Amino acid sequence: MSHFGRWTLALAILAVWGTPARPADEKMVPGEGAIEVMLLRQKSVQEDLKLTPDEASKIHAFTTRQHAKAEAIHEGSEGDREKKYQELTRENEKFVSDVLEPAQAKRLHQIMLQKAGLLMVTQPEVASALKLTAEQKEKARELQAETHKEWVELHHSTSKENRSAKMHELHANSHKRMMALLTDEQEAKFKEMSGKPFEGKIEYHGGPESK
Repeated sequence: MSHFGRWTLALAILAVWGTPARPADEKMVPGEGAIEVMLLRQKSVQEDLKLTPDEASKIHAFTTRQHAKAEAIHEGSEGDREKKYQELTRENEKFVSDVLEPAQAKRLHQIMLQKAGLLMVTQPEVASALKLTAEQKEKARELQAETHKEWVELHHSTSKENRSAKMHELHANSHKRMMALLTDEQEAKFKEMSGKPFEGKIEYHGGPESK
């Protein structure tokens, strides 16, 4: 599966970190591991998962290294970029598996669905569980592209100081779009998959803090 031009666009649809231009043929959806490890940087997520200060410190160090790697991949040769992104995804997934207990990993996945639902709804396992039709999948991809375009416009037209509120608004709108796409039965299934509502605050002002 193709990845974004930058690995950190995983949270661009969540409305967190920066975004570059992408080749037109790249797919809109990154690996889950990228989204999960960046969510793990969020203090509110760490608190929900009841992580220890030592675990939080390890997460901060790991995600900082992975972000630097992603930047280097993006700036490097296009020929082996996809392979390196895949390696990065495997590292992310292994890290999540190593640092979290099974119950914590399950909860993190639920939070990811809540915060990146529109981004994740076309993932094969999610689309299959929801029994999305081919028409719904195509519409979801259109909505992903539309939301991405809005984020890029926001990124370039709004000052850093005013960006957080706008990002929260964009995220809320993307969630509404996804729910409007689903039938009542599918919406109920999605809510079952995504677990109890995540009440924590996601920081959108130029990068999440974990310390």
